[in-house]
Amino acid sequence: MRCDSGSLVEGAPGASGFIGWIRGCTLLLSVVLLAGCAGRGAELPKPATNPLENMNELLLSLAQRLETLATGDRELALALRSQAESLDSLGRSQPALESIDKALALAPDAELQQELLSTKAAILFSLDRASDALAILVPMLGLEQSPSAEQMAAGQGDLSQEYIVAAFCYMRLERWSDAARALSRTQPAGPEDDLAAYVALTYSYIKARSGESVSDAWLDAQVEFSAANDAGHYGALIQMWQGDFNRDQIAKGLSALKGTEQQDALGEVLFHRMAYARYVEDDPDMAAELYGRLNDLAPYGNIEWIYARQFVGTVR
Repeated sequence: MRCDSGSLVEGAPGASGFIGWIRGCTLLLSVVLLAGCAGRGAELPKPATNPLENMNELLLSLAQRLETLATGDRELALALRSQAESLDSLGRSQPALESIDKALALAPDAELQQELLSTKAAILFSLDRASDALAILVPMLGLEQSPSAEQMAAGQGDLSQEYIVAAFCYMRLERWSDAARALSRTQPAGPEDDLAAYVALTYSYIKARSGESVSDAWLDAQVEFSAANDAGHYGALIQMWQGDFNRDQIAKGLSALKGTEQQDALGEVLFHRMAYARYVEDDPDMAAELYGRLNDLAPYGNIEWIYARQFVGTVR
């Protein structure tokens, strides 16, 4: 999943690069799915272009332009926030932190301050500062308290992205129960929503890493629902964590996507295949190979890739 504002600008790169990208991803996918995982020693093609990198470079240039046109503190703070998000997605997280701190110094009201702090927490996670990110998110989200009816009610503002970042922070600290608790507070539109399937998949990873010691009634039910009903790569990956890897379903799900969405989804596939190889199949060599392929794909802004680069030392 992308951990940035890239959803504001969707689509593929220019036509000259898009064909090369699709061909590259098709070949990469065929290797990933070979023998249920990935063929050892196979040469991986590199796509001719990187849609997520191109998109975030474009968003960065637009944000820099907006900075020059800003006529007040609020407009300048929003432009700096956009810059910070794009820089962070591109892996330039230290300058992103500097930009968001400048924005926070300019923010004229508490509402904007909270929005900027959400961005800062995501940047701190990217910098492998999970505890610092949680110092922002725990009080903001009330994670140490039982959620009130008002917090969970529709129309109170969807903080699902913040809960997901908090979950990954807890995952980085191997606080698996806390990670599941954060995920349980996301607000999907319904059980068939992509967010619900994504949360169920992430929870499946958490359960495996915790040795099945974590339990949440809603998340457990959502796992079973998504495994049976999600026809995309989320459903197939959940089935994999249950011991049944459906490579054809993954291929079909990915082929229905394009550009940035396909690259992001393929990053999710590679991450979960890597984690499954290491923690279930006990194959650190295959896990390391899949990690290399994830790096070759370079899905900028993908939170699974950011997380993988932090804990990869435990994979090898």
